[in-house]
Amino acid sequence: MGKNFNKKKITWIPKFPIDSLQIYFACSLEIQDELIRKGFKVPKDSKGKIKTPIPIIYANFKGWLNIKNREPITIERVIPPEWYGKTPEDFGWEERKHKGKRAFIIPEEEAYLHIGVKDSNSVIFLLEPVKYHLERPSIRTINPEKWTNWAMFYIDLNLLDKIIQLLKDYLPEEVKVNTFPLEKEILQGGKEKTKFARKTNLGIPVIDFGLCLGCFDEAIEYLRHKAIENGLPQNIVRDLKLRIVYDENVNTGLKVGIANIVGKRLQLMFKLASDSPITIDGILKPKIEGKARGKLVYCDHEKKNLFIIVNISDLYSALESLRQNLKQEIPTQKIL
Repeated sequence: MGKNFNKKKITWIPKFPIDSLQIYFACSLEIQDELIRKGFKVPKDSKGKIKTPIPIIYANFKGWLNIKNREPITIERVIPPEWYGKTPEDFGWEERKHKGKRAFIIPEEEAYLHIGVKDSNSVIFLLEPVKYHLERPSIRTINPEKWTNWAMFYIDLNLLDKIIQLLKDYLPEEVKVNTFPLEKEILQGGKEKTKFARKTNLGIPVIDFGLCLGCFDEAIEYLRHKAIENGLPQNIVRDLKLRIVYDENVNTGLKVGIANIVGKRLQLMFKLASDSPITIDGILKPKIEGKARGKLVYCDHEKKNLFIIVNISDLYSALESLRQNLKQEIPTQKIL
């Protein structure tokens, strides 16, 4: 599972802009274990002199209620461009001080969602990040390896009806549309309030997925520079396993829901989640416990397929459950 698929055998629905895309590769103990075994001091050495946080992929494109009120990203969150041979100016970032810390204003980035239907049975979410930046777990994000949600994207909630209608054209006639209960989540200290359609404890089942840290060119450049800092040959990066694919032994789901995030419009959210336990040997402590994400495999980073596949009837039922709930709450325009 998790292999590249034949795009020609898939019926593609027109692409949609993604408001925000976040892939927390720093949540993966599989990647952390691979890097440690190859000689990287992850997340840092015992003396703290060599810091090697695993990158988080972050693309902010649309969705703000008032873009002028966006706060700068402070240095404890972002991976500084100089860590991989760049400058803020190379990316068009504006550097400034924010609350006494080094910070950056990052221009609007760019990402798209392609939705494909295969054999009237499954739906493929193909992610296309055009512009993005690298972040790292901040002080507030302690133990990200223990998080359940680890890859997520958000689009305009106004697209809900359109996607439902598009999927309806491919839904097999014999399929019964179910109604799933909605479960609430409050995250980031209350800054993000969501609810998702719950067929299982992790939303709806996932058929397959493939997400690769190495398919992001900036992440490869970062790892090359960090290899040198860790006393390793730069070409070691080409041999790293950096692609996480679906593993039937890992409890994995996709949370399909509605997100109410401070400063943003209501959004249709999709969150890849897993909760099976995993333990690896660490650098700062003997054992690190967390949640498995999938199987780690080698990738040549040429096709750069970043995708999640779910059953079409499960997805349709989840989206329809959200729509029915929204109809009850339209007078207040609140979701929680």
